[in-house]
Amino acid sequence: MRDRHYRAHAPIRLTRIFWRGLLLAGTAASLFANPLPAFFAVMNALAISGATALAHSGHEESASEQTPPAFFLAQAEVPRSRPAAARTTTGGNAADATLPQLFNPKAFVKPITEMEGTLTDGSKATVYKIVVRSLPTEHETGPWAPKTIQDKGGYWEDTVDRKLHRVDGDYLAMLNRRGWNMTDPDGTVHRTKDRAEFDKVARQELGGWTLEQAKKDGVTNSVIELQPVEQIVTIFLPKNPKGNAQPTMLRQAKFSPRSGIGISTDGVRFFPPEPVHRITAFQNIAPLDPFGGHTGFGHEYHYHRAPAVMSDDKSGKVIGFALDGFPIRGPHEPNGGKPQNLDAINGHDHDGLGYHFHATDTWPYLVGGFHGPLGTAALGDVNVCDATQQQGGGPPGGGSRSNRPGPSGGGPPGGGPPRGGPPGGGPPPGANLPPQ
Repeated sequence: MRDRHYRAHAPIRLTRIFWRGLLLAGTAASLFANPLPAFFAVMNALAISGATALAHSGHEESASEQTPPAFFLAQAEVPRSRPAAARTTTGGNAADATLPQLFNPKAFVKPITEMEGTLTDGSKATVYKIVVRSLPTEHETGPWAPKTIQDKGGYWEDTVDRKLHRVDGDYLAMLNRRGWNMTDPDGTVHRTKDRAEFDKVARQELGGWTLEQAKKDGVTNSVIELQPVEQIVTIFLPKNPKGNAQPTMLRQAKFSPRSGIGISTDGVRFFPPEPVHRITAFQNIAPLDPFGGHTGFGHEYHYHRAPAVMSDDKSGKVIGFALDGFPIRGPHEPNGGKPQNLDAINGHDHDGLGYHFHATDTWPYLVGGFHGPLGTAALGDVNVCDATQQQGGGPPGGGSRSNRPGPSGGGPPGGGPPRGGPPGGGPPPGANLPPQ
């Protein structure tokens, strides 16, 4: 009985041996040329041949027994390498992730769209239209000014010792020892009380007032602050940014007072370094909050330093985009290391990441210029992108401090210090400034 069963199934066994031998012989070369996919292909085929032979023998088996293991089927379909467009990593580190995927969707007034626009060099390009509220969605704003010397305010880079100080009783006492008058005898801190006083500061800074004028009719010896308001702004960024042969330094760049130098993935605009000489000329300070932002003269919130720098985020993720469309990463690389060999505008290209900037805790803090032609921005929800025109205007009082000329000797439009480093603004004399 057993012999009859063996002889009856002999053809089935011979069929299995034949197909397996053929498959092994035919794919031996492939195993050497491309081992992993070929291995799984062979295993998949062997499983199929075995199931087919069993089916032809007349045995009744369940569908799961006749089907090759799913592991083999799945692995046999894996190509040698994934296409570039599919390469992704977590935490906003994808070299090939599209711009909209890296933003916090809560930052938008409406979804990002694409349209044709004109860049600063006059070229036509596809641009992203990004409409934001200019308020952060990932953190609260403030504090900036402490109410009393027992409280803690924001952060201010002192113009004498060049250190970043927490604005508190100790720091204000240091300013008082220099001849300022930042507090009352009862410990109350002098600060802008309302929008009217804040707008006085705008007029004196932008109008070229003297300290004597400001002492009589303006605001002096105060911590400047104002709660920001929602401001609908449309930012246009090149979808496919292109690099120029030479970078454009901030001093030479032409951009709208509304655009700043870029935008964070939280929907808040980046602005150039503060012209702090213009602020301290009136014995005032305008601190940044713990996230690197404060309220501008247009009553909007913006960053002068990146939140990722203030928190020393080591993820290396993309935190925003410069106005030329190139990404800005935090103060570290994706591997946790510090950026190396940054160029004059705080950027570089390495390890297949493409050209990108890095936010830093030293001048220029975000970007020192631009790698390619710029997009632009305008107040409100607009549908025309022409970066050759200065768009946006702005409400009375102007935009950010960083976007207008200062009083006598002040910095140029677009931020940055006057040449040589002013007393109280920008980096110290001899600092590693971008080339003029």
